[in-house]
Amino acid sequence: MSSDLEFKGKTVEKAVEAACQQLEIKEENLKYDVVSHGSTGIFGLVGTRKAKIQVYISENQPDSGNAPVADEQPVEQFKRSEKGFVDPTDAAICGQEALQKIVDCITEDGQIITEENGKRIFYNIKGGKPGILIGKRGQTLEAIQYIVEKVVNRKSKERVRVSIDVGGYLANKKQNLENLAERTAQKAKKNGRPATIGQLNAHDRRIVHLALKNDSDVITKSVGDGFLRKLVVLPKKRRGNQKRHNYNK
Repeated sequence: MSSDLEFKGKTVEKAVEAACQQLEIKEENLKYDVVSHGSTGIFGLVGTRKAKIQVYISENQPDSGNAPVADEQPVEQFKRSEKGFVDPTDAAICGQEALQKIVDCITEDGQIITEENGKRIFYNIKGGKPGILIGKRGQTLEAIQYIVEKVVNRKSKERVRVSIDVGGYLANKKQNLENLAERTAQKAKKNGRPATIGQLNAHDRRIVHLALKNDSDVITKSVGDGFLRKLVVLPKKRRGNQKRHNYNK
């Protein structure tokens, strides 16, 4: 018969030390797995997590580290999970905890609703002050999403896409971008010249690209460098028209 106990500390070493002190066992006789190595969080301010170990206690475990162990086995066998393991939902939970702490620093009464769909995690922020969380042109929300996505992917073996919405902002923004894409395409086709949508992030550019994907009269192209780029909608040239434009200027 055996039972398991969990111990926490700022580091794995601290958690092991706490277990040894409480159970009065020498470290070399302690049987444990590393559940989590912990995290210092985001800039040391939010998302901090303590290291956690799971200690295995058997009935023939000695009461003191000074007593011999009859069925002693190599210590390495009891540290087989030194690299730790992650629960399938741990990445989403870790992201939610980090997001909640960020929201709490910005506004009061903000609550997080989490949904998982394959390799995507959706966080929806309810309550609080949406305007402050979203920021000018959504820049605050983009920054929050960037940080939370980094937190989530530190806990996941495979790439996970993260989306954070506040009061339906993303749905409204998507609809506005699709309407803008359609107006810009009509302008390009009417004038027979490229029409430009100024500086969008990668997510917003993708919405425009997809919105015009099935329009056989135009093509879309992102130009420029950096995080924010312009998106150009070009009318398809008729056969025989050899004039070219340099859209990368």
